[in-house]
Amino acid sequence: MKRNLLKAIGISFLFFVVLSWIIPVGTYTGGKLKTSGVDAVGLFDLVGVPVDAFVTFALYVALFMVIGGLYGVMKKTGALDAWTEKVSNKYNGKEKKFLIITVILFVLLSSLTGLTLVLFVLVPLFAMILSKLNYDKVTALAATVGGILVGSMGSTYGFNISGYTKNILTLDMNFQIIPKIILLVLLTGALLFFVLKCTDKKTTKKEVKEVKKEGVVKKIGSKTTKKTSVSKTTKKPSRKGKTTKNMAVSKDVKKVRNEKGVNTLPLIIIFTLMMIVTVVGMYNWYYSFNIDLFNDMHEAIMGVDIKGFKIFENLFSGMNALGYWGNSEFIIVMVITAALIAFIYRLSLNEFVEGFIAGIKKMMPTAIYAALASVILAVLYQASYQGAGTMVDTMFNKTMGLTKGFNAITAGGTALYGSFFYNDLYYLLYSLQAYITEFGKHSISIAGLLIQSMYGLGMLIFPTSVVLIAGLSYYDVSYKKWFKYIWKFALFAFLAILIVCAITAAL
Repeated sequence: MKRNLLKAIGISFLFFVVLSWIIPVGTYTGGKLKTSGVDAVGLFDLVGVPVDAFVTFALYVALFMVIGGLYGVMKKTGALDAWTEKVSNKYNGKEKKFLIITVILFVLLSSLTGLTLVLFVLVPLFAMILSKLNYDKVTALAATVGGILVGSMGSTYGFNISGYTKNILTLDMNFQIIPKIILLVLLTGALLFFVLKCTDKKTTKKEVKEVKKEGVVKKIGSKTTKKTSVSKTTKKPSRKGKTTKNMAVSKDVKKVRNEKGVNTLPLIIIFTLMMIVTVVGMYNWYYSFNIDLFNDMHEAIMGVDIKGFKIFENLFSGMNALGYWGNSEFIIVMVITAALIAFIYRLSLNEFVEGFIAGIKKMMPTAIYAALASVILAVLYQASYQGAGTMVDTMFNKTMGLTKGFNAITAGGTALYGSFFYNDLYYLLYSLQAYITEFGKHSISIAGLLIQSMYGLGMLIFPTSVVLIAGLSYYDVSYKKWFKYIWKFALFAFLAILIVCAITAAL
């Protein structure tokens, strides 16, 4: 599976390389495109660019590794298994209810915050529970990672989505809020229907036979299960007819105590507080809603002077105000959280280090693939940094010029294929800004909604999506298998986005 994922990323990069030999570099200014020949990716760059991407986006590597380390420590305490076991027991016989809760939770959190990488911290936790409820890996992937990306498509107030659109296109944070909500409801309902329907279809005659062999009389899809003679060690069949492995990121970590005797409440409280603090710290309140509270608090605390010595400024040197945190602060918070959990559960220093390293090892492939997913962006980012145009600008000029004024089909199609190259919405919006600002004020806000929604769709289906690639690696699902699973929903989402935006433009 891992090599198949590398193949998908490699093919994407080679496709970009071929285009770089054909399409000239362009710069769109003053309503005109200026071209300056091709800027081909050479043989040396075939190796150099992936290395540059790995270095440029090394913070992704560190972030996912620390997520693994955090779960390694939680696993070491035995409290993580105890927590997930309690939840799975609570929803035993009500598996669909938990699946629905999972999808809605991930979609809403993503739509409201836009912090997709932060929300990935929740993925291993819910993956463990869904595994214990006998859901297959693809279903769990669609409910968690898929939920995050569908929330991006229907972003309402997510700063890394709607916030970027608002600031780059000079809009209000409430721009097109009604169409946003309508789109969010449509896409969430469609994802729920799709996931539940596909899960039911995966229940095969083979599963029924396997269940009967184990001495279990079970009505598939029913809430009730009648057992006749099942051994305590018998593993339940998954909802795909195959035994599903525990998807804990650090499942090989040796626990220091039996989870049955562990109090899970401290872990739940600390983990929840970590998520709240991180979301508050990484959501830019000032640029979203002009809220300057956290800036004022930061300045007041850092300004405390004791006999000419600014104690807090020196104690918390380099710490940004809440709302201005980045991935670096996120990593620091996770490390502190892991250390606090180890302290509360009385792990020795050796046990803490052992668990953290074991978790890192399990998440290492995911971390590497997450960085490599941005290999194309690394080339475009370098060109932008040097002030040069790109071949993508030339492509944008061609497709956006097919129609005069705002057109949902041309703008939507451009945004969709543009997200293949720009897997960061900020750069996609920045590249399309010159075209969008030529539209009328009403059309600009609709174009903003269209672009951010199509970007979210692109991140759901393209192998250049950091969150998708990380999810595929973590769940050990091939890109081909995922695309075969999700393409029908993606087609519905594409049409829904176009229709909602077209109707809004017509009103």
